[in-house]
Amino acid sequence: MCGITALISLSGTNIINDLYESLYHLQHRGQDSFGFSFLSEEKIKVLKEKCLLSTLSNLNTKNINTSFGIGHVRYPTKGENTLNEVQPFLLKGKHHTISIVHNGQIWKTEKLINYLKEKEIELNKNITSDSIILLYLLSYHLNKYEFLTDKILKNIIYELYDLLEGSYNCICIIENYGIICFKDKNSIRPLILGKKMDNYIISSESISIDSLEYTIVDDIYNDELLIFDISNKEYRKSKINYESIFKPCIFEWIYLAREESIIYNVNVYETRYKMGEYLAKNIMENLDKEKVREIDYVIPIPDTSKPVALAVSKILNIPYYEAITKNRYVNRTFIMNTQEKRKSNIKRKLNIVKQFIDNKNILIIDDSIVRGNTIEHIIKLLKKNNVKKLYVASSCPEIKYENKYGIDIPNRKELISYNKNSEEIEKKLRIDKLFFQKISDLKKCIQIFNNKLTTFEMSILDDL
Repeated sequence: MCGITALISLSGTNIINDLYESLYHLQHRGQDSFGFSFLSEEKIKVLKEKCLLSTLSNLNTKNINTSFGIGHVRYPTKGENTLNEVQPFLLKGKHHTISIVHNGQIWKTEKLINYLKEKEIELNKNITSDSIILLYLLSYHLNKYEFLTDKILKNIIYELYDLLEGSYNCICIIENYGIICFKDKNSIRPLILGKKMDNYIISSESISIDSLEYTIVDDIYNDELLIFDISNKEYRKSKINYESIFKPCIFEWIYLAREESIIYNVNVYETRYKMGEYLAKNIMENLDKEKVREIDYVIPIPDTSKPVALAVSKILNIPYYEAITKNRYVNRTFIMNTQEKRKSNIKRKLNIVKQFIDNKNILIIDDSIVRGNTIEHIIKLLKKNNVKKLYVASSCPEIKYENKYGIDIPNRKELISYNKNSEEIEKKLRIDKLFFQKISDLKKCIQIFNNKLTTFEMSILDDL
């Protein structure tokens, strides 16, 4: 899970400020680095840093004048975490120099390894990110042709579909041609197109589009190739006729996306509120009415679970209090790249308002329980502050399996729910009762807003 963006002005307007702002609104999708590449005097130039976009005070974009640019914020799931891995990547070729940004995770299958050997495609050994596989494959195919056509580009993407497994949203600048954009054959990560007059924006989330006062055109799907042509100053969309299954990642609605965002016509906040409604029904079905009435407060683990907790509070008729506070100066711990960093930053990030805890029965609402770092820390704090009875409910079902599509859940043995049932986890956490969202209810929370969404990528919940 990274964040990618592109700004295109077919009328030649300078888009650098909009490019910067669009990426700024995606900072929650990647905290390790950021970068831009853009066309200037018909050449691609790259600007990238290994830090938060929001913390770099000396970034000078005043002297940049460009009408075509792409951006990336990185959250590493594979490879090293050095400046070499910071995107966008640039590669010069015989006919076409290209730069790409990529969100997803490409699997190094035997078929892919054999293909690279057969075609004598040698990847840069100094870059460990799986994204360079896409860079080198695109460069290899594009540079077979001196001149590019829509048909050639569609055939290239079709061949990539046939070869690559995993997830990949890709935006590519091609010198002397323009920008192309495509997704993996299952459309696992979100990508959205917006427009304002002759300017276009592509972003991982609609929040970038709305904040810049662009109009959302549509989500980008797995059978589409978007082309922004410099020479003809036009935008074209082509269909790629490849047999595939559309299955967006369900974890985007649970945790990854900002609550203002809209993914496939489904607002994230509304979905999370609906998760709370179903979770409340689950609690009522599995906890004695007397014990429900004894609960003093419903408390969210900020910030993602707030709409979930609000719905639970309303349905159970239990007061909602934000008695767990968040230090706004600590970044998202889930997407930190080591257990040591996650645990040390959780201690800095979350604290307790003691007055609401002392001798009270508390229902804690979490968006998801992955490794258990956050919930274990919170439980320790609550017990130190004399909590009476403690119930925990998760708006996400049990996360039991690793993820291979760009979320940092690479080892199932790290997961608190791996090979454990709810009773075993309750004992481990030393709580009175644990509730997980049902998988069937989770799907309904999204499908109620868009019944065309029939299949989801949810391998972390169900390995079938």
